[in-house]
This record gives sequence, structure tokens and C-alpha cells, in this order.
Amino acid sequence: MIRIQEPESNIEKIFDFCERNYKKLKRIFIITFSCIFLLLISRLTIWAVYRYTFNRDLNRTVNQISQLIDNVRTTYAVNTATKTDIMRLMAQSNTMPGFLVQDGKLVNIYGGGIAVSSSTPVIRGEKSLPTFKIAYQGLKKDVCKALSYLDWGGKESGLISVALGSIDSEGVDTALRDIEEDVEDEQVEVTIPGGRKKWVKLPRKIMSNIAKPDDDTNPTPFSEDLAEEGCNCGSQRSCSFALRYYTYLR
Repeated sequence: MIRIQEPESNIEKIFDFCERNYKKLKRIFIITFSCIFLLLISRLTIWAVYRYTFNRDLNRTVNQISQLIDNVRTTYAVNTATKTDIMRLMAQSNTMPGFLVQDGKLVNIYGGGIAVSSSTPVIRGEKSLPTFKIAYQGLKKDVCKALSYLDWGGKESGLISVALGSIDSEGVDTALRDIEEDVEDEQVEVTIPGGRKKWVKLPRKIMSNIAKPDDDTNPTPFSEDLAEEGCNCGSQRSCSFALRYYTYLR
């Protein structure tokens, strides 16, 4: 009777184990590989659906903002006497975009509110140029950043500034508030020794969450670093994106 020699080394034991359990190991390998494959496919599908939905909603938002700007300007052109409550005027003149209205309020595609109002006029010499501002509220950080990377026009389209922010603990929209901050060079008249008066240029107030077309310090669109800083609202839907335009194209 021939006696089979038992494996002695660890390598021989491993090969012997594989030979004896070949079918079981093959079945385990197929099941494991299938699970990994299905997991990768499901993750890829989820990512693809997310990117498609994200880009679709972003494109719709851009188109809606552009239409809203046109509607605001049309409302101002028709109602030249009163320029205080633009929301009321839009409702009265039937220029409120119906696809943005829910229960009498403007609501964006992300579920947050839309604020539209007159803003402080821009003084150019003896001229006072009327302006208005729009804020999209209740945004996630990635949406806020994506909007800040876009080109919202230049001076020829009437864009004054773009602001990033969030809804603070007191319910204040910091983007809508800060976008009216005057970040232009300012001069003040001071009295120098001898009683003479002199105009002195004040140091420019730099606000990193505000960008302007062709600005030397913070031009539009926002840089990646400033967008990251400005859209600092964590994972909550509390970011805000604001735009300020001249009421009439010059």
C-alpha cells in the first residue's frame, strides 16, 4: 500500500488546502468579486445621478436668475414712480415668475427663499444710479461655490457686485447685507496744520466675500480659496448667494 506523504512546509500546506477545497474557494471568490463589483457599480451610479441632478439644477438656477433679473428691470421700467417694494410691484404688474412662486413667496429650486429688493443707489458725480439686489438662500456649500465660479456678466450687463454669505443665528442674510457695502476708494476732507483743508484717500476696506467685475483685489468670478471661505456654512443648507445690479443698463 502506497502512503501519501503529508505536506511539511507552510507553502505545501497551503497548496494542499487549496487543492482539497478548490470548489468552495472558487465559490467564495466568485461571491466576493460579485459583491465588490456590485458595490462599485452602485457607487458609480449614485455619483453619476448626483452629478446629473447637480448640474441640471445648477443650470436651471442660472436661467431662473437671469430671467428674474430681466423681470425686475421690466417692473422698474413700468413703475417709475415707486421703487421701494419691488416684490409687491412685481406681484401687481404680473411680472413675478410663476415657476418660482410657492404660497405667495419666491422659492428657489433648492427649497430656500429668494430675496429681491431695491438697494442703495450708486453715486457717480452728480448722478444717482438706482440699483437692486437678489439673494438665493438656503443653499448647500457646494451649490454656493458653484454659483460663485460662474460669470454673471460685467459692467456692460450692469453687474455691480457678487457676495457670498450665510443665514446667521439671528436670521440675517450676511450676503444680502454685505453686498451693499461700499468697497470703493473713499476720500475725506481733513484740516492740516495752518488751517488748510486737504482731501485724503482712506485705506480701502477689503471684504473677501464681495467680488466686483474687473476689481484689482477681488474680481469676479470668485477664486477657489475665497469661494471656500465665503461659502462657509458647513453641511447645512444655510449658504446665501447674492447679486447686485444697476436697475437700468447704462
